[in-house]
Amino acid sequence: MTDTYDLIAIGSGPAGESATELASFFGRRCAIIEKALPGGTVTTTGGAPTKTLREAAIYFSGLVEGDVYGLRISAPPEVVTDMIRKRTRDVCELLQRVTSENIAANNVEYIQGTARLAGSGAVTVTGNDGGRHVLRAKVILIATGSRPHRPSDIPFDLEGVCDTDTILNRGMVPRDLLIVGGGSVGVEFATIAHALGAKVAIADRADRLMATMDGEIAACMEELFRAWGIPVLFGSACVGVAAGNGALEVRMSTGETLSPDTILFAGGRIPDTRNLGLEAAGITVDGRGAIVVDHHFRTAADGVYAAGDVLGPTLASIAMEHGRIAICHAFGIPFEGVVDPAPVSAVYSMPEVSGAGLTEEECREKGLNYEVGRADLARSPRGAIAGRGGRLKLIFLKEDRRLVGVHCIGDIASEIVGIGQMAIRCGGTMNTIANMSLNTPTYSYAYKYAAFDGLRRLAASLEKLEKKELEIANNDPRASL
Repeated sequence: MTDTYDLIAIGSGPAGESATELASFFGRRCAIIEKALPGGTVTTTGGAPTKTLREAAIYFSGLVEGDVYGLRISAPPEVVTDMIRKRTRDVCELLQRVTSENIAANNVEYIQGTARLAGSGAVTVTGNDGGRHVLRAKVILIATGSRPHRPSDIPFDLEGVCDTDTILNRGMVPRDLLIVGGGSVGVEFATIAHALGAKVAIADRADRLMATMDGEIAACMEELFRAWGIPVLFGSACVGVAAGNGALEVRMSTGETLSPDTILFAGGRIPDTRNLGLEAAGITVDGRGAIVVDHHFRTAADGVYAAGDVLGPTLASIAMEHGRIAICHAFGIPFEGVVDPAPVSAVYSMPEVSGAGLTEEECREKGLNYEVGRADLARSPRGAIAGRGGRLKLIFLKEDRRLVGVHCIGDIASEIVGIGQMAIRCGGTMNTIANMSLNTPTYSYAYKYAAFDGLRRLAASLEKLEKKELEIANNDPRASL
C-alpha cells in the first residue's frame, strides 16, 4: 500500500468515484477509502435495490398490462418475495462489482476500512481486522454520503418500524403500510407496495406530494393515488409509535390512531459525517449537520474538500458533478466552472415523475412572463399503442419563446425529459422543438404536441393583449373590464 497520494477520497459513492476518476485521468495518484461496499448507498440500500424492487413489482404484479388488456396475471406476494430478494441482491452485487472494476481500471487504489481525519493531510484508516494505517494526500475529498433521518422519539428497534434502509431487510411485503413522508422516496415506496398488493397510506405535514417537483405534475400523482385508493393524509405527522395487538399503534398529530403492521419513515436523509473527526480537523458544519464549503467546495481545513450528500442530500448525478468540480479546483484542471444549471431530477415511482429547469411555481416566484405547453402521453402514438398515459409539460418565456422548464409524469419520464434538458442547456426555444423530427411511435413525439400547444396558447394570449391595447387606444370602456 502506497502511503502518499495526490488525492484521497473518503467514500466510493458517485462523488468519490467521479472525483478520483477525473484526477487519475489527469495523472494524479488516487485512492478511495470505503467502509462498506463499492458504490456506497447507490449500490447497497438506495438506487439499485429500490429501483430493482420497482421493476420486480411491475413484472410480478401485472399492474400496467392488466389495465390495457383487462386481464391481470399476477403472482401472490408470498410466492415472489424470495425471487425479488434474489434479483435485488444479484443486481446490487453486479453494480458493486462494476464499480470496483471501474475504480481499478482508472488506476485508483481501493482501500477497505474506516477513515478519520488526522490533520495536515493525514488520514487514519482502521481496517476490518482492527489494524490502523496512516495515509497522506495533498487533497482529501470527503464524500461519505447520507443516511436516513430518524426522529429521536420513534422506537426503530420495534418490529415493523423502518427507515428507507431497513425496510429492504424485512423479507416480506407489508399487509398494511403507513409511509410518513410524501417526498420522492415515500411516493416511490407507495407505488411499489401498492403494486405488490399492500394496503398503503401516506402522511405528510405539507399540503402536496413531492414538494420539489412541479406542482401540476405532483397533482397528477395525487389523482392517481385517489383512483387507486391510497389515502394521502396532508397536514399530518406521526407523534408516537407503540406495539399493539397484532399491529402497531401509530398516533398522528391530528389525534387519529392508525394500526398498520409496518410504518416507513421516509422523511428525508441527513449527511453522514459520523466519526470523521471533523471538529478536530477544524471543519465547520451547519445546523443540519452538512459540511460548510465555499464555491470551490473547499472546507475550512486546508486541502480538504467535500462533495455530494455531505453538503446536504442531493441527486447522484449532482454529487458526481460536485466531485469533478471540486477536483478541478483542487488541481487547477480547466473546466466550465459550474454545476449543471438545469439539473434533472426523477422520482422512480409507477409512473415515473421527472423534471429539469424551472417549475411553474419558481417561474411565478421570479415574476417571469411565461407560457405553458402540454401534451397528453396517452394521445401520443406510443402511448396509444401501449395504453399508458401521462403528461409532458413545457414552460417557456413569452418574450423569446426560450424553454426554461420541462416536466413529465409517465412510463419513462426520467428518459423523456432529457430532450428538454438539452434544449434548455443550449438555449433552445419552442420553435426549436416544433421543428425537430422525432421518431414515431415514441413517447418523445409528445414534445411536438406540447410545443404546438404552447405556441397556440402564446398566439392566443398575444391576440388578446393586442385587442386590449387597441381598445385602450380607442378609449373603449371595455378595456377596463
